[in-house]
Amino acid sequence: MRKEILFWGITSLFVMTGCGSKQYFSPEKTYSASSSNAGVIQSFSRAGATLENGRVLTQKGLSTLSVTKGFDFINSTIGGMIVANKKGDCQLTLKDGSSKSIKLSKALVGGTIINNKLVYILQDNSFGIYDLTTDKIVYNNKAEKVFSIDTRIANPYQVDNLVVVPTLSGKLSILDLSTLKLSKEIYVSTESSLNNVIFLSRVGNTLVAATPHRVISYGNKGKREFDRAISEIIVSENSIFVFSKDGLVSQLNSSMKVLNEKKFRFAHFSVASIIDNKIYAMDKQGFLIVSNKELTKHKVYELPEVEGYSFISAKKLYYDGKSIDLAPLGYE
Repeated sequence: MRKEILFWGITSLFVMTGCGSKQYFSPEKTYSASSSNAGVIQSFSRAGATLENGRVLTQKGLSTLSVTKGFDFINSTIGGMIVANKKGDCQLTLKDGSSKSIKLSKALVGGTIINNKLVYILQDNSFGIYDLTTDKIVYNNKAEKVFSIDTRIANPYQVDNLVVVPTLSGKLSILDLSTLKLSKEIYVSTESSLNNVIFLSRVGNTLVAATPHRVISYGNKGKREFDRAISEIIVSENSIFVFSKDGLVSQLNSSMKVLNEKKFRFAHFSVASIIDNKIYAMDKQGFLIVSNKELTKHKVYELPEVEGYSFISAKKLYYDGKSIDLAPLGYE
């Protein structure tokens, strides 16, 4: 990810998590987990990570793709894969296997390929649609100016013939792909800093989005909100799991009702995932919590203190040039 964005994201996260207070997660009992050597992560996005050797980690596993030096992985969907550099250059691998290079006015920080169109978000909070057939921008807009953002930038998300664009200023702009017009705008939160959309997905027919300050659901019953200082968020089946900066893990339904909660005092979560009905959440110090989805049982595995980026790809946790197979780790 871009160095400028990383500076803001990491610096602000440092301040918000209360580092320097000397209050750290201290589990009473820990277990060991074996690791193996792996590539070092040089940058990451919401959808994946780029290793120093150019290989890419997606949420499905280690890709065969090797990116050009200076480029970072942005997103991969059925429409194709996107990598970009901080100068506005984008390299696309389309679903038919062909490659395409395009140039945008600013660095691309989020994007999704849909039906030969690149729906993009740029570093200056402008967004739009680039037609890959005609090599023209067919829609462009610019949201409010932003000064600091969280690095986990959500990518545009297709819902039928609409595409939901998560802006860097906490707003969802919904575009109609058939008319190329703005259909609706939904505010997730309106904080003055670190207010970009960091998560965007669906639970059934309900849209779920989050900034570092709030989670919302939007569906037939309207908009529901859940305010919390958020470290991470994941969805599984009909549940939404919110990992707070104070170590509280909350299981919500699509109406934002709390179903279960568990407090891991002073835990500062850096990455989380659900695999085979087990929750994996890593504290920044290197404690890996494995829990059941009801949050009633858990084990804590102790790893060396994490110094760099971390990412969960398929069933492995990657951090500091190492990987851990998560499948054997349990909560009982």
